[in-house]
Amino acid sequence: MNLPPVQEPSQHDIELVEVWRAADETEAQIIRGALEAAGIPCSLRGESLRLTHGITVDGLAEVSILVRPEHADEARSVIAQADAESPPST
Repeated sequence: MNLPPVQEPSQHDIELVEVWRAADETEAQIIRGALEAAGIPCSLRGESLRLTHGITVDGLAEVSILVRPEHADEARSVIAQADAESPPST
C-alpha cells in the first residue's frame, strides 16, 4: 500500500503568539537576538514600510515578536530579564 508522504506543517500553519511589541526594528532585532540566544525561535511581523523607508510615525515602525505558544512564558521571561539588564534610555 502506498501512502502519501507526511507533510510537516509550514511556518504559515503554525499558530504564533505575540510576546512583545517593539517600538522599532532595532529593538526588535535586539529582542530577537536575546530569544535566539536562549534557544527560542521567533518571527517578526510589522509594517514593511519600516524596512524600506524607516517610517516611524504613529506606530508604523512597531514590530511584533511572535513565538510558538509553548515558548511564550519563557520568551516573556527572557525579554523581562533583558529589559532589566539594559541601560536606561537617555
